[in-house]
Amino acid sequence: MTDPLRVAVIGCGGIARDIYLPLLDVHDGATVCACVDASETVRERMCARFPNATHLASADEIDADACDCALVLTPVRESIDAHYEPVLALMRAGVPTLCEKPLSADFARAQEMVATAEASGTLLMMSVNRRFAPVYRRAYEHFAGHTIEMCAAEKSGSGGIYREPITNSLHLLDAVRWLCGEVAEVRGWCVSEGEIDLGASVSMRFVGGALGSYIMSRAAGRWIERMVLHGGGRTAIIDAPHAVETIADGQRVAWCPDQDRWQMPEPQRWGFAAQLDHFFACVRGDGQPHVPARDALASHRLAEQIRSLRR
Repeated sequence: MTDPLRVAVIGCGGIARDIYLPLLDVHDGATVCACVDASETVRERMCARFPNATHLASADEIDADACDCALVLTPVRESIDAHYEPVLALMRAGVPTLCEKPLSADFARAQEMVATAEASGTLLMMSVNRRFAPVYRRAYEHFAGHTIEMCAAEKSGSGGIYREPITNSLHLLDAVRWLCGEVAEVRGWCVSEGEIDLGASVSMRFVGGALGSYIMSRAAGRWIERMVLHGGGRTAIIDAPHAVETIADGQRVAWCPDQDRWQMPEPQRWGFAAQLDHFFACVRGDGQPHVPARDALASHRLAEQIRSLRR
């Protein structure tokens, strides 16, 4: 039997607590060997949860020989770019890493992170879990062998967000690229107050000829992630993460991940569980990254193009 992968977790609040740590708690192929967090209170909590792990205040303290891979789950928001330094340290130490999105809110730093990974020959993947989420996968499979000609995507909610297309909408924009191909031209508007983005209305033309739009409002009445795809007599309407409606030649099929079970846990519904399994397979050498770091950087570039339209 293969020994479990030894996983260092950098950043143990927020998404680690809600998504990744529960997955690691029950994963047969991985064990937490190190917990890194700047907060002493959080470290104390992790000591109780993972008593056999090493508990550290900085990623610089990680013993690269004592871990097989790492998850970087630290925050990225105004005045805090907490992915950059841990990822660089892990790449230089040769530790395969899955980094939550974005790699960095600063495009030049994201480029440096990818270049460092490539120079050291170390696996770096960014979380692009929409590519693994059941509703998005269903839409992708619906268009297999057919061309998507039109895409309309929305990511909205309440309250302004720091560099929103990069820090919040990046998953959606990556899914747009995955489904429709590379973007040749971007036009539109992005409304901001300093580094806080409030809304965007953008038109896109893809290299393959498809047309698309992306809208974002931080004045919405509820959280919305939605995508509509058309092409070749087919349509897919995604209401993430709960449902997708597929239509072909007038025949409509409504599907939700829960319909064959009582309730799908959020990490599975959003694709985090499948993505983590994929990352571990790549660490073991049992597969190639579905999304190499340079591909993820192209999604950063698209988000940066949208932010450049801000007024």
